[in-house]
Amino acid sequence: MELLAWKLRITTLWIFFAVGMSAAMVLGIVGTPGLLDDIASGEVEGMKIDATLLIFIALFWLVPLTMAFLTLVLRDPINRYANAIVGVVATAMWAWDLAEHLSKGLEISGEPLVVVALIIAGLLIVWHAWRWPKSTTSTV
Repeated sequence: MELLAWKLRITTLWIFFAVGMSAAMVLGIVGTPGLLDDIASGEVEGMKIDATLLIFIALFWLVPLTMAFLTLVLRDPINRYANAIVGVVATAMWAWDLAEHLSKGLEISGEPLVVVALIIAGLLIVWHAWRWPKSTTSTV
């Protein structure tokens, strides 16, 4: 039972991560003057909106949602390492985004606050993966 509770915690954090990323992106689009016009003209932050960019953006949602599912179905120790590795990468990406945001001297608004929550969620995922219960058999 303890392992199932552990898996549900990490799964919930991954779902929180996916929803938080959606919120950060929406707040970034709405909160950046002229960005909606750039998107309408087929460009975002100097990059042309094409299939490659759209696939990359789709992965922002698919990776945490896939990890939420895999957390429930993978066996130990693969589950532990997959959550730790993907959690570190995802947390580092959002930490980089926050550092870049703050280095540009942009005002503190809704987006950076959501990004801080994403970083905390990512750190919690890594912490839970690190502290994964040791069990000899995993039936869940």
